[in-house]
Amino acid sequence: MSSKIINVVLVCLFTLCIAGKANAGLIVGDLYADDAGVQWEYVGSYDLIPSEIEFTLPTDVEILNGANTEISNFNGIEAAIYNFGTLMGDQEYAISTIDINIFVMLGLDISEYTVNHEAWYDIYGGAVNGVNVGVVSKDESYVEPNDFYNVDGAFSAYIGDRAVVGANINYVFKSVTTSVPEPSTLAIFTLALIGLTARRFKNK
Repeated sequence: MSSKIINVVLVCLFTLCIAGKANAGLIVGDLYADDAGVQWEYVGSYDLIPSEIEFTLPTDVEILNGANTEISNFNGIEAAIYNFGTLMGDQEYAISTIDINIFVMLGLDISEYTVNHEAWYDIYGGAVNGVNVGVVSKDESYVEPNDFYNVDGAFSAYIGDRAVVGANINYVFKSVTTSVPEPSTLAIFTLALIGLTARRFKNK
């Protein structure tokens, strides 16, 4: 097989790899910036509605009969800790509510994804100030004035109640403490390897 054919095959494979990466969604370990330009490493995601903490609003009769209504609420950061564990040292979590499917559908470069520091929250009773609202996006570190998810209007970023499974995903990031190569750096390194490989075959 000639070196020219090998070069073409390698370039095609590399292009497909980069294209697939751009459209595959967020990649664990890759860096994404927020509006302030701060870099965050993608960790994973969790659904607003988890199967582990399924919660059905108790009826008045059940409450009178002693039903447990002390269901702990979570803000976005607390839910991240619950799902991914406590971080080391000075590291911290960041949450984002921007749906990655928008990037995929519009063909946008996923590397342009912006961490918005907001989390999806479900609402107990589904009403705030008399207005029915099921799910809202609020600050990732929102401090809920209620101790438990049992007061009308109480928020939680990790509870099984009014939202639909799979509809409200919170994307989790952590602060970067070590140098992680950016996708562009990896691309340049890969191109260099392809060039060296092609040159070796040509010399033979």
